Amino acid sequence: KLRQACSIYNRLLSETIRTLISSNTLGAQNILTSARSFASRLASVQNDCDRLANTLFTLLDIYIYIEFFKSQQFERAYEIIQKLSLLPFAHTQIDQCLELINYYSSEIMDCYPDIILMTLTLMAILASVEYKSALNLSNQHLSLAATSSFDQRSSNILSTNKQGLLDELKRQADVLFRYIGLLPIKLHNHVHVQLMECFSRIKNAC
Repeated sequence: KLRQACSIYNRLLSETIRTLISSNTLGAQNILTSARSFASRLASVQNDCDRLANTLFTLLDIYIYIEFFKSQQFERAYEIIQKLSLLPFAHTQIDQCLELINYYSSEIMDCYPDIILMTLTLMAILASVEYKSALNLSNQHLSLAATSSFDQRSSNILSTNKQGLLDELKRQADVLFRYIGLLPIKLHNHVHVQLMECFSRIKNAC
């Protein structure tokens, strides 16, 4: 029963994530709340669905990441994606991330190209001189659902030296593009075009 329930939640969460990626509205909150409750229960009992459970936890983390991005809380989103081990941010992490791809479920892989594109878009935003004013462009921010497994402390990444941050973003962009070239999955042409635009924005930022 646990395996079956976990599989259903994974499928529903994957659909909810794709809806969130493609729109500016939060996914079905009842599904998210229920999935979080089930994940808590799953973590507290011995079970034989480790891979299914790992997929569930990863999908919940991905949802949180996208929530922060969509609500324009870019610094928190940037911190979260670096904690998730989904993408490499140093050359030494590339092999590990390539290895992990072999173990990701179809539910995770379905949204993986979008996560790559969203992450480079996020880095391009952080690298831009317009970043500060971009935060004030819209008052129609999404209200974040429930609480996440990540702490809610404010971020300090942009309080450091601006040039230092830019150098780090450019270095990480190089890592991600090397990684993208090694991926065993094909990205659609329009995704490649958008990735190149983001890469150019990051590398040309000053």
